[in-house]
Amino acid sequence: MGQWIVPATLVLIAAGVWFWQAQLWQQAQAGIRTAQAAEKEARLDAAEKACSQAVQRANKLWWGRTPALAVARFHLARIHFQQQRFEQAEQSANIAFRQVQRLGGASPITTSLICLMAQIWKKLDKDLSANAFFQLALKLLRAQEGGESLKVGLALHQFGVTLDRIGLPEKAIPVFEECIPIFEKHLGPDHKEVAAALLNLGKAQSRIDCFVGAEQSYRRALAIREATLGSEDPEVAQVLNNLSVNYKRQDRFPEALACLSRALAIRETKLGPNHPDVGLILNNLANVLRLQKKYDEAEAAVTRALAILENPPHKSLPTVLDCFASLRAAQGRYEEADQLYTRCIQIHEKRASFNLIEFAETCERYASVLYKLQKEKQADALLEHVGQIRGAREKLLV
Repeated sequence: MGQWIVPATLVLIAAGVWFWQAQLWQQAQAGIRTAQAAEKEARLDAAEKACSQAVQRANKLWWGRTPALAVARFHLARIHFQQQRFEQAEQSANIAFRQVQRLGGASPITTSLICLMAQIWKKLDKDLSANAFFQLALKLLRAQEGGESLKVGLALHQFGVTLDRIGLPEKAIPVFEECIPIFEKHLGPDHKEVAAALLNLGKAQSRIDCFVGAEQSYRRALAIREATLGSEDPEVAQVLNNLSVNYKRQDRFPEALACLSRALAIRETKLGPNHPDVGLILNNLANVLRLQKKYDEAEAAVTRALAILENPPHKSLPTVLDCFASLRAAQGRYEEADQLYTRCIQIHEKRASFNLIEFAETCERYASVLYKLQKEKQADALLEHVGQIRGAREKLLV
């Protein structure tokens, strides 16, 4: 009899372990289902709690751990994204992605996870990473959904936005032009997604001096938003603001000022005088007034914009600092311009990614100020850096 005691004990232990693991698996799956149900009902706190418990149980699994943890972490990342807790969403998504990689990509959540990761990185301004994942998402979606599904259209739109944000408007334009007909097919010609894509198309067109095309895109976006939202909606002001930049680049200052005046009135009325979107209008207004050599009015506008966007620091703060520095340079106050440009560039360089075109242009303006201050070595080094930036952009283009 004694010879059977040890094997029997091992069998009992193995059975106990198997039962414990099976319970953990079931509890993890139940937690995910509970989280999904709560998420559908927009009870995000309850969804997060259930999903966090599912993650804890999946972490204790000895077999089947990889797929269970991938799914649990994916759902937790999605919940954090909806809660706008993007750093935590990134952490969970990265863990889920590593688990999916261990499975060789063979997971039902692979495409959804990659789409989510691209959106998370876009929100965190990590545009180069977002750009790469949107490309991968598009490849998977096209294989699964076909070339003209709404999901493909949405991914194309976000891909175009990241391309433009890193300074590749030439590549963004055909992407926007591809997604707009998809939106029109699935959502109708006057849908908000069509207007948003037209707005982004106009922005990219204006960056490469395609002013006529940009104005046409903006005008159509404006017509859609005025018809669907009313003429005093903040989203109408957004189009007017962008249209003003297109006019400014053509030295059509009266038309730019007319757009800005209307946009400012809308945003101040609807959002309040200290809203960040008001600050963005004031910044563009200051740029137009500076180009008209109305320096006192420009200073009043940019000073107010800086006060709005500085506390707390807004992502567009470098743009306002650049505007203020340009004004000081135009006034011949080069020491002050130097200080503003220094601060502007320091903020840019701390970021995960930035618009290569805009940053290069800022550096060129700063170099001009440095030459005025007879800081030739610093200016030469800065222009050498500009060459490197433009070289990096050319590599991305090809």
